[in-house]
Amino acid sequence: MQIVCFDTETTGLDVQRDYIIQLSLVKVEIKPDGEWENIDTRDWYILPEGSFVIPAEAEAVHHISKSFLQEHGVSLQSIYDDLIAFTDGCDILSYNGNGFDAPILHYNLSRIGKGFVFDGRTWYDALQLERIHTAGQVDANGEKIPNNLTAAYTRYYGHPFEGAHNSLDDVLATIEVFKAQVAAHGWQWAQRDEFSFISFDRWLQRKTGYYYLAQGAHRGESIESMLRVDRSYLEWIVDKCKWTDPQTREIIAPYLGRLSAPAVTPASAPAASPVSAPAGQEKTAVKPALKPSSGKKKQKPAITDADLSLF
Repeated sequence: MQIVCFDTETTGLDVQRDYIIQLSLVKVEIKPDGEWENIDTRDWYILPEGSFVIPAEAEAVHHISKSFLQEHGVSLQSIYDDLIAFTDGCDILSYNGNGFDAPILHYNLSRIGKGFVFDGRTWYDALQLERIHTAGQVDANGEKIPNNLTAAYTRYYGHPFEGAHNSLDDVLATIEVFKAQVAAHGWQWAQRDEFSFISFDRWLQRKTGYYYLAQGAHRGESIESMLRVDRSYLEWIVDKCKWTDPQTREIIAPYLGRLSAPAVTPASAPAASPVSAPAGQEKTAVKPALKPSSGKKKQKPAITDADLSLF
């Protein structure tokens, strides 16, 4: 069994507009005897095409400057074939990748006319798993315990890891946290179908074979039940929401009778199933939930200390 763990450093927190400036991946082989071995690594500094800015507050965290990238960076286009070959046939592990790193990779690749096959893989998000693991736990002061990568690593190993905010060091730490999670709870606990990728705008999740709204006024409703509860909301997502991803439109449109019939019989899906919010709400607030009546122009979120403390 092979898993690729990956992480990014970026110019900001907007998954559709910001740029990846470091992309790191480590391939892990889990042997039949249960031994974990890191068997291969890729670590690229990425020089974005065209004009870009690295905000001072972001550079203060990851210490990657524009001048450094101009000297040492490579284009995403130049490493694309290696990226695809490296991840071929592998499941994917991340720490908040489902909420941030995978979507920003998707949009960065889209900019250069490339894609990545996200579907059909098992996705492990160690941040989401840690939130489940620590649900309801508080510290000595009654405060909710933190689930950033450094805090999680320290809980399992008694000390923080070195190199936080370098994506390769974050990948290596994520592997160790995930290894401890699996040891504590087992593989079946870690494999959760709601982590599977459906769309990169955070509108949809898939669970037990059905599509659910993962945010907004009707969060937790299945698409099938929404046809009865508020069909106009689905129409708004497809027709008027400016940040709806084309993949989401392609999934919802058949339920509205605009394309071929959906694969699942609409009447068979349960309604209002509790679905956890997508990973990444701590790291990025790029896509806030909107109601159909919202006509206000969205502002690009500022990067805050809370955002940058995820690790």
